[in-house]
Amino acid sequence: MATSLSPFEQDLSCPVCFEIFNDPVILSCSHSFCRTCLQRSWEEKMERECPVCRRRSSDNYLSSNLALRNTCESYLQQKRVQDSDPQRCSRHFEKLSLFCEKDEKLVCTQCVSEDHKNHSFCSISKAASPRKEKLKTHLTNMEAKLNIFKKFKDISDQTAGHIKCQAQNTERGIKEEFEKLHQFLRDEEEATVAALKEEEEEKSQRVKKKIEQLDKQIMEISSRVTELNSILKNDALIVQDFRRASERAQYIVADPELESGALMDVAKHLGNLSYRVWKKMKNLCPYFPVILDPNIANSSLSLSADLSSISHSAENPQLPDNPERMSGYNGVLGSEGFSSGTHSWEVEVGNSEDWIVGVAEETVSRKKGFLALPENGFCCIWRYADEISAGISKDTSETLMTKPTIRRIRVTLKWEKGLVTFSNTDYNTDLYTFAHTFTKKMYPYFYNESVRSLKVLPKDKFSFFSNFSSGYIR
Repeated sequence: MATSLSPFEQDLSCPVCFEIFNDPVILSCSHSFCRTCLQRSWEEKMERECPVCRRRSSDNYLSSNLALRNTCESYLQQKRVQDSDPQRCSRHFEKLSLFCEKDEKLVCTQCVSEDHKNHSFCSISKAASPRKEKLKTHLTNMEAKLNIFKKFKDISDQTAGHIKCQAQNTERGIKEEFEKLHQFLRDEEEATVAALKEEEEEKSQRVKKKIEQLDKQIMEISSRVTELNSILKNDALIVQDFRRASERAQYIVADPELESGALMDVAKHLGNLSYRVWKKMKNLCPYFPVILDPNIANSSLSLSADLSSISHSAENPQLPDNPERMSGYNGVLGSEGFSSGTHSWEVEVGNSEDWIVGVAEETVSRKKGFLALPENGFCCIWRYADEISAGISKDTSETLMTKPTIRRIRVTLKWEKGLVTFSNTDYNTDLYTFAHTFTKKMYPYFYNESVRSLKVLPKDKFSFFSNFSSGYIR
C-alpha cells in the first residue's frame, strides 16, 4: 500500500498501518509510529521491541514526536484544502492558473519555474475554447443517440404490451376452439396452451432483456450527458479532464434495431387448429388452406378470430410497426409462403367493392403504398367500383368483368410453371392467368378497403356453391 504513496507521503506514514501518523511517538532507535499502532504491536507480540529494527525498548514512557505530528497535521490540512478545490496544484497547493501547451496540463506559478521552463503557456479560457466546441459536438451527438434509444425503448414497451395482449387473445381463441371439441379434446387444448405459454414466456423474456439493456444504455448515456454538461460549465475542468471527457463522450454502440419475429406466432397456435384435431375427428372441423398473419396485417384491418377473413375497421388500433407489418397499405399476407408445388384457395368476396386478391413475393415493400403489379412483386386481380381488372403493368390493366356479382374466386398458384390463375368458381370458368417466372417465395395476398369481409373458404366448401350464381362473365 505504501508504494502507491508519494515519497513525501511515505515519510509521513506509519510503518505499521501505512496511514498518515496519528499521535506519533518516537523510540530511542529514532523510529516513529502511531501511538495506538505501537501499543497494539507490543500487546500482540508481548515484547517491547521496535516493529522496524527489532531493537528492544526500555522506554517506560512513549515520547510524542511533536515535530512529526505538526508536519502531519499541516500536510492533512493542506490536503483537505486541495480535495475541496481540485483546481489547486497537488504539489504546491497553489491555484492552477496557466495551461502548458507542450505538456497539455494545468500548472501553478511554481510549476512553471520548476518543471516547465521554456514551455509556452496560455490562459485557461483560451485553452478551453476549442475543446469546449468539440465537447459540444460530442454532446449533441450523444443527445441524439439518447433520443434514438428512448424511441426504441418506447417501441419495445409497446411491443411487450402487444405480446401480452396477443397471448391473452390467442389463449381465448384456443379455448373457444377446444370448447367445440368437448371433453375428450381437453388434452389437446392443454398441450396447445402450454406451447403458447412457452412462446409467450420466451418472447416476453427476450423483449424484457432488450428493455433492460436499453434501460442500462439509456442510463449510461444520460450519465455521460449529465457529466459533460457539468464539465462544460467549468473551463478549467474542460481542460483538466478533456481526454477523459472526450472518451466518455464517444459512446460507440450501434443504434438498436427492431428484430423480426419478435411478436407472438399467432398463426402457429390458431392456424389450422381445427384441422390438426380433425385428424382425430374427421368431418367435424374445417381446414383453411390459407391462414392470415395478424403480425403482417395493416392496423386498419380487422381479422376474424380464426384468422380466415379480413374487413376494414374504423377502430384502427395502435399496433407495433414491426418490420413484417404492411403499414403502407391495407394488405395482409397468408402465414405460409410457397416456393414449389401447386397450391389453391378460394376467397369469398361477396358484396365487397374495393378489394385485391392474388399472390405477392416475400420481399415486397411493406412500408409504402404502390400498385399491385408484377413489376412490384404482385400477381393480382382487383375490384374497384363496378369493374374487376387484372393489373398487368403500370400503364396497362385488363378489365375482366363489369358490374360483377361474383361471390367466390379461386386462386391457383403453379410455382414451377410460373402461373397464377384466377377462376370464377360459381361458373367454374377462368378469369385471368398470369405467366411469370418465380424466383422467390410467394404468399397469398389480400387487400380490403370495405367493411364487408374477404373470407378464405374452408377446403371442404370449395365446390359447395358451384351451381349457384347470378353473375355473368364478360
